[in-house]
Amino acid sequence: MTGVIFLFLSPYNVITAERNVARVKRKNRRRVISVLNSILGILPAFFWLVLIFGFDEIDVAIITLIAALLHEGGHIGYLILRKKVSLSLRGVLSGFRIRSSAILSYDDERAFYFAGPLVNVAVFVFASFLSYLFDGFWSVFAVVNLVSGLSNLLPIEGYDGYGIIRAILEKSDNSGWGLKILSLISTSLIFFLCIFSLYLINRLNGGYWIFFIFFFSMLKHLREGLG
Repeated sequence: MTGVIFLFLSPYNVITAERNVARVKRKNRRRVISVLNSILGILPAFFWLVLIFGFDEIDVAIITLIAALLHEGGHIGYLILRKKVSLSLRGVLSGFRIRSSAILSYDDERAFYFAGPLVNVAVFVFASFLSYLFDGFWSVFAVVNLVSGLSNLLPIEGYDGYGIIRAILEKSDNSGWGLKILSLISTSLIFFLCIFSLYLINRLNGGYWIFFIFFFSMLKHLREGLG
């Protein structure tokens, strides 16, 4: 009789144990997500402090900020040109982000993402010409804009290059494999650049702000993976 009762209760005990384990896992996951959200919430403030005070000359930080604003001006200018002006601009860790409620076609989306780097490259050409006439400021201004334009064309999520390629794949790739490969490339680049920035910090005593950008992206990917 005891054996019968044991066999009858065993499935219940197993199910209860499994539920307890699942409940503990969910609780631990929520704790990890909460910690990540807290870290992601304060990292932007550290980034802007490092950006402002991490350069030997404050002028470089100001020029970097101006280049970022010009970059976003290219995006906004395209939306205005296309009469899709329902938008908002907000600061994030890596610069600024534009949110628009307007619906963009795939062609518009590609052009929208390309407009920002295009403005930076155009400013680079103009500033390079002025650098031949005036020394100092314009040379640095040209280089910072070129770096801003080219770096934003990297296929990293949140960057213009990623947005351009995603718009192309969403229009032409019905299998979905292209987007999966793009996401893998993006994640790999984020981890590589995060480690590379540590190398810059160790060897050149610089690159702190680069580390903050990609460390933030790495944590964001981890949080999204946890759900």
